[in-house]
Amino acid sequence: MNITVKSDPGHHIIEDMWLGVTVASQGPAGRVLVCAHRYTQVLWSGSEDQRRMVGKCYVRGNDLELDSSDDWQTYHNEMCNSNTDYLETGMCQLGTSGGFTQNTVYFGAPGAYNWKGNSYMIQRKEWDLSEYSYKDPEDQGNLYIGYTVQVGSAILHPKNITIVTGAPRHRHMGAVFLLSQEAGGDLRRRQVLEGSQVGAYFGSAIALADLNNDGWQDLLVGAPYYFQRKEEVGGAVYVFMNQAGTSFPAHPSLLLHGPSGSAFGLSVASIGDINQDGFQDIAVGAPFEGLGKVYIYHSSSKGLLRQPQQVIHGEKLGLPGLATFGYSLSGQMDVDENFYPDLLVGSLSDHIVLLRARPVINIVHKTLVARPAVLDPALCTATSCVQVELCFAYNQSAGNPNYRRNITLAYTLEADRDRRPPRLRFAGSESAVFHGFFSMPEMRCQKLELLLMDNLRDKLRPIIISMNYSLPLRMPDRPRLGLRSLDAYPILNQAQALENHTEVQFQKECGPDNKCESNLQMRAAFVSEQQQKLSRLQYSRDVRKLLLSINVTNTRTSERSGEDAHEALLTLVVPPALLLSSVRPPGACQANETIFCELGNPFKRNQRMELLIAFEVIGVTLHTRDLQVQLQLSTSSHQDNLWPMTLTLLVDYTLQTSLSMVNHRLQSFFGGTVMGESGMKTVEDVGSPLKYEFQPDPTLTMRQGPRRGVLSYPWLSEPAWLCPLPHGLCPKAHLRS
Repeated sequence: MNITVKSDPGHHIIEDMWLGVTVASQGPAGRVLVCAHRYTQVLWSGSEDQRRMVGKCYVRGNDLELDSSDDWQTYHNEMCNSNTDYLETGMCQLGTSGGFTQNTVYFGAPGAYNWKGNSYMIQRKEWDLSEYSYKDPEDQGNLYIGYTVQVGSAILHPKNITIVTGAPRHRHMGAVFLLSQEAGGDLRRRQVLEGSQVGAYFGSAIALADLNNDGWQDLLVGAPYYFQRKEEVGGAVYVFMNQAGTSFPAHPSLLLHGPSGSAFGLSVASIGDINQDGFQDIAVGAPFEGLGKVYIYHSSSKGLLRQPQQVIHGEKLGLPGLATFGYSLSGQMDVDENFYPDLLVGSLSDHIVLLRARPVINIVHKTLVARPAVLDPALCTATSCVQVELCFAYNQSAGNPNYRRNITLAYTLEADRDRRPPRLRFAGSESAVFHGFFSMPEMRCQKLELLLMDNLRDKLRPIIISMNYSLPLRMPDRPRLGLRSLDAYPILNQAQALENHTEVQFQKECGPDNKCESNLQMRAAFVSEQQQKLSRLQYSRDVRKLLLSINVTNTRTSERSGEDAHEALLTLVVPPALLLSSVRPPGACQANETIFCELGNPFKRNQRMELLIAFEVIGVTLHTRDLQVQLQLSTSSHQDNLWPMTLTLLVDYTLQTSLSMVNHRLQSFFGGTVMGESGMKTVEDVGSPLKYEFQPDPTLTMRQGPRRGVLSYPWLSEPAWLCPLPHGLCPKAHLRS
């Protein structure tokens, strides 16, 4: 850009004035604003020069050339007075920020008034020109008001302009000022939004966008030096939702965070509707995260979405020397005229990257149909049981009627994805998964056949057939000069569900709603071999068998319909003393650690079933007080009153013992010296012993644990013992088992 001004160190200095620190466009065919905030005027006091860094902004045409007939371009735009010092506007650094509307140009000057800062606006109405400025009433410097500035309507008034300007050093935590126009060229403060952390630089970046399509501009504020050490957060963006033009809430409705050390939020920009879903999108720069990253956020009727839709990595661009990617952002311009706004990303490494938006494909008229919807397995053939038909059509989200590219979708169909094993498989395969491709717009529909798996058990729950699809990534052709059309490289609308489901029900006798509500009921009792109910078990060694009688029904009552009970199962938990011997009817039950009895699949309406289960009694002891068996009915049909039943059988233990005397001839001798009881010191002093030998019946089982015998014999009182025991005890040496 030719600025026509030559360097003259005696009057002004243009070297290192940072031309381009702010660049803004009025839109297609509009004007361009370019600022140099370090432009310096030189004043002389005698032989001493005084330098005033007032800054300067230029307005040029869309071709960056000067049109002398355009008043916008010939106007000086000098809002600061270089004849004053830093306490006024002599060091205002005009152009640190700035921008355009259709009839307004505005600037930020954070160096004015001892770096308290200021914001300026020039508004044109036909031939009239009005200048506005804001001077904060607080007597405090170093606020940096005007560090960044945005202007727009539908902020605090549906039509009138509101100036939004950042002051990142306001009270050390930063702030954003919302200003309105007043008569006489003043800007009046309407609201101040303050930061929440010292040094976060809240207000160093701001953006306006109607995030929820309510007709009012919402506000996003960057705080790149915000941090949370424990959470490893570095940088934040505050999202304030407009309260229908009355004000903004003091606290953000959403706070976005970046990783530690990333300076997330150093740049924030409204980039337009890049996916053409009707909602504005936002870009956030994190220039110190690696080589720099740019986060893309979408919005919805509820506001900005918390998770980024896309993260663009600077290191993946393949540009040698690129660093601090995302330091600055500019959007809302459709550079390649493909109906999608593009994004320009700046850096501090002499690189500017143009990120162009690819066409977004909406999948419309998407159908997945399974026939029959209600399956009777008896009607299946060897080649088909279920037929699935899938159909696709698409349009471009921007609504370009001329976009008719060949699109190939990759899709995957899967039956019973959440069940193992699945109940369906694709014809010609043993797999329940099918991978295919669908070409549009030529192809409209595809049909696939599925078969039932063998040994099908679950006929109650529907078979869910799911489909997901994607657009395979196509690599670009060899690069050529000029902008390549991106029409051949579309992406799918990520806001659409990329998965569909349909279901196949089984034919069931379950009423018009096809929902089976069973009424399983059970009666159970221990019985004798004569089918008489037992309340107690008279156990002896002759008892070998115990019978359990179970009666299961599924009949209608006033409360329950008694429809088919699918996968009806009876589970029994028995004590170790019982061992399954037999079941009637044969094969109805299987035993492991638990006994399972399959009642039917389904156990039909009005069906009855009687089970007679025989147990071997193998572990009853003298200490066994009762036998408990727990019974539990279950079904995959709907029934919520299937509680466990516990049967308890008391045990009376009868022990039949038999002892016989081995030696029936007893001999003893009487006489000798007469002694009193106190004089007896040994067994021999008592006299001649009586010896008895007893033998237990060898056929008596000994598995009942330790035995204890009680011996009774004649016992006469003192002073004459008929058969005394020394000290009243029986010596262990005289006992043998």
